[in-house]
Amino acid sequence: MLVKVLKRLNNNAVMCVDSSGRQVVAFGKGIAFALPKDSDELPLKAIERTFYDIDDHYLQLLDEIKPQVLSLAADLADDARNELPYELSPNVALALADHISFALERHRHGISVVMPLAYDVNQLYPVELALGRRAVAQISRDLNVELPSSEAVGIAMCLINAMSTPEGADGGTDLAREDDALIEDIARIIERRYGITVDRQGFEYARFATHVRYLLQRLRTGEHLTESAPGMYEAMREQVHRSGECLDEACALLRERCGAELSDSEKLYLLLHIVRVGRTRHEASA
Repeated sequence: MLVKVLKRLNNNAVMCVDSSGRQVVAFGKGIAFALPKDSDELPLKAIERTFYDIDDHYLQLLDEIKPQVLSLAADLADDARNELPYELSPNVALALADHISFALERHRHGISVVMPLAYDVNQLYPVELALGRRAVAQISRDLNVELPSSEAVGIAMCLINAMSTPEGADGGTDLAREDDALIEDIARIIERRYGITVDRQGFEYARFATHVRYLLQRLRTGEHLTESAPGMYEAMREQVHRSGECLDEACALLRERCGAELSDSEKLYLLLHIVRVGRTRHEASA
């Protein structure tokens, strides 16, 4: 069986059309040399991996990613798809390969990176973090490179950022729109209470939006956070009155739209994100 080659991307990747007429990136070590002379048909035995619906941005990165790194990343993407409760972007394998390549480059130059989201990831995304730790261990085995254990957080965040809502499945697109609307409504509460304009392109807002999406997912599936130390929520709430008022309104929205009451642990984490988004020079006295 053969597939038709449209374009050679590099020695290890070619753009093809499969038997159903869909474009696909075919990957295999030296795959470009398996193409018969005077023919545009590629034997399937030359193909190690296929990637559908890849963005042009990632196609441009193929020249920079080593085959063994891409193969490792594709294995990790397969594991993630089997273990995570949500759909992943078609670009996830290449996104992971790009992230891992950059981590390897940093390691070669002795550059260490602080992972500011380490605590959040550990508390909120244990499955993604476990996959990140396995990836670091696999990099050690397959590539003989000992990355810092903190790199597991970066790999976990790469998976989180690759979350995708499948259209049509169980109303997924409608749920995504509802989630986006709720996130926007909470952002407007923060703006009104603080008298500010929230930077929706900023890092803190991205963290906040990701947290709320996962909060909504947990509410739908009945999952719960590990309970924080008793009294932590009350102590935090006493220090940030204005953010606490935002939280009260956000909880009222969740009660109205989702029929859900948040535990103190959920309130604590949401409050922390509200503080970060709404923080001003006078936050300490808010």
